[in-house]
Parts: sequence; C-alpha cells; structure tokens
Amino acid sequence: MMAVFTPWWNDRTPRERVLLAIMAMLLAAVLIWLLVLRPLAVAREQAIIDASAAAVRRTEAQNLVAAIRARPAANGAPVLDTLTRRLAEAGLQPSRLEAQGPGQAVLEIAAVNGRLLLGWASGLEAIDGLVIDQLEANRNRDQSVRVRMTVRRAQ
Repeated sequence: MMAVFTPWWNDRTPRERVLLAIMAMLLAAVLIWLLVLRPLAVAREQAIIDASAAAVRRTEAQNLVAAIRARPAANGAPVLDTLTRRLAEAGLQPSRLEAQGPGQAVLEIAAVNGRLLLGWASGLEAIDGLVIDQLEANRNRDQSVRVRMTVRRAQ
C-alpha cells in the first residue's frame, strides 16, 4: 500500500502536502468526535438519568422500610380479646362479635358515629397491628352508621 501511496505523495508540492495533512487531521478529528466523543456524551447523559431514577427508587425503598419498621408488632392476644378491649375503651357496643377462624373475627355495630368509627378503625391498624379486610358501612335514619367488618391479625 505504501508503494502506491509514496509516488503519489512525492508528486505533490509542499503546499499540497501541508493542505492534505491538515485535511487528514480535520477528518481524524471529525471521526473521533462522531465515533467516540458523541456516543460517550449520550451514554453519560443516560447514566445521569438512570442514576437519578435509581436515587428516587432508593428513597422510596427507604421510606417503605421505615414504614414497615414503624408498623406495630403483631399482637399475640387473640383478635376477639383485642377487639373487646378496644370496643370497651371507645364505649362502643357490638351487635355481633364472633371468631371466624384463627386470628380473624367479624364485628358488627348497629349504630356508631362515622368519624368515631374511622378513628377507632385506624387505631386498630396503627396501635394493635390488626388489619381490616372488609368494611361495609350503611347510613341509618338518625345519621349514625351501621358497620360490618372483618378483622384479622397482621402477618
């Protein structure tokens, strides 16, 4: 290859050789920019986006871990005993309270204030570690609420 290129190069004037050398350097610079630097810049931008998304997912995971750790430990007492105690503390009278298998109970209250019910139910979950699986509430004529709920022990 050099044997073909050398006579051609020697036939060029010094000025042409300088111009061809400058052209070759510019061509090399453009190729380096197109084939190396530009793809690296795109990859860097994508890496920054991926790192930002990973940081958001990490923060969400840390928040979930904190929420799980803050959750109260499962109460060892039977669900019926816990419900009976919490109903008595709130001054609520159940119309039906019965076990529904191990660690689960059905509770019905004929008339209760809706706001009181919501606060009481959230306390079951937050303080006692019980989970409300099903909740049915119907308004009575006197603006109280008739409630039927299935409660189980958190696992």
